[in-house]
Amino acid sequence: MSAQIEKMMSVRLMPWHADPNTTILDEYPGSWAEARKPAGLEWEPVEQDVYRVQGNTEIQVPDLEFFGMSDEGEPLFRIKETKTVMVPEVEKSSSFKHIVRSDNGNVLSVNANGYTLINHTEMGEIVEAVLGLENVKWETAGSLNGGRTVWCLAMLDEPIILPGDDTATYPYMAITNHHDGKGSCALRATAVRIVCANTVRAAEMEGERTGATFAFRHTTKWRDRIEEAREAVRGVRKEMVAYRELATELMGIPFTTGQRELFIREFIPMPPAGLATERVMSNVEEARTKFRKLFDSPTTQGVAHTAYGAVQAAVEYLDHVRTARTWETRLNRCIIKPEPLKAKALKMVREIATAGV
Repeated sequence: MSAQIEKMMSVRLMPWHADPNTTILDEYPGSWAEARKPAGLEWEPVEQDVYRVQGNTEIQVPDLEFFGMSDEGEPLFRIKETKTVMVPEVEKSSSFKHIVRSDNGNVLSVNANGYTLINHTEMGEIVEAVLGLENVKWETAGSLNGGRTVWCLAMLDEPIILPGDDTATYPYMAITNHHDGKGSCALRATAVRIVCANTVRAAEMEGERTGATFAFRHTTKWRDRIEEAREAVRGVRKEMVAYRELATELMGIPFTTGQRELFIREFIPMPPAGLATERVMSNVEEARTKFRKLFDSPTTQGVAHTAYGAVQAAVEYLDHVRTARTWETRLNRCIIKPEPLKAKALKMVREIATAGV
C-alpha cells in the first residue's frame, strides 16, 4: 500500500494514525526476532538478476500432429509443418539488480551491482548491538510504502524531569532502513514527551549536529560501523543532556501573553495585503487559533508563560496540528527526518524574549 503502513507493531499504545494494520503488544519484545514478527518484517529483501531484451531471433518451431498410439501406449506425433517464430534475445545485466521481497516477489527497487543489502536479519545485528546496552526497549517497528522503507523506534528508559514541567521526557532512537536505493540504514535521536508525544532533537533545535545521527551506507563494509551503533546510544544520552540544558534555559525565560501572540503571528505569517485570497487569509487565522489553544493544553501546562512553553507549543503544532497529506508525511516530520521549522521556532522565541516586547 503506497504511502501507507503495510504492517507495524506498537507497545501498549495505538499511534495517532490508528491504522488497522497495527498490532498492539502488552509487553516489550525480548529480542529482534520477537519484534519483527508482529511488525510484519519476517520477510527479507533479496537480490534478483535483471535481464534486458537485446533484440529478436528467428527460430523454427515444429507444428506436431497426433496420429495414434504406440504398442507401449505412448502417444505418437509427426511434424505437420515447421513455423518461423520470433523469440526475444534476453541478456543478463552486468550493471544492475532487482531488490525484491522474499514473500511475494514484489520489486522494491532496481540498483547498481555495487549496492549491498542490509536485510532485516542483518538489521537485527544493529538492533541487538544497541539492545545489548542497558535500558533500551523497542517501542514500534514496521514497514512503509510496500516495504520500501522499514523502521524501528527504540526507547531508553531514562526519563528526565525538568523544573516546572511535571511530564517526563524520554530519549528515543529511530532506526530506518531503505530498500528503494534512496537512503541508508540510519540511526536518529529524538526526545518524546509522554503527554503529547512531541519530538524534539537538541541538535535539530540548535541547527547543528551532535554525532547522535549517523548512517550505515549500503556497501559491503557496513558491518565495520557496528561499534558505532553502540556509540549511538551514548550519543543519544549526550544529546539528552544538551536538551535538558536547553530546556532549563528556556524555562528560566518569562514569556508574556503579548509575546506569545507576537510569536504566533510571526510563526504563522499572513501573506502581504492584496496577494492572498480571502480563503488563504481565513486558513491562516484558523491555524493561528489552533496554535493559541495549545497554550492551554497539557503540553504546556505549568510552563505556558515561559520560552520553553512557547517552543513546546510550536513543536506540538508542527507534529500534530499542522495539516499533513498523509500520516507518513507526519511520521517523517515527527521522527524520521529533521524539521527545520523547530529550529526556526527556537530562534523566534529567543529573539522575541530578548526584545522584551
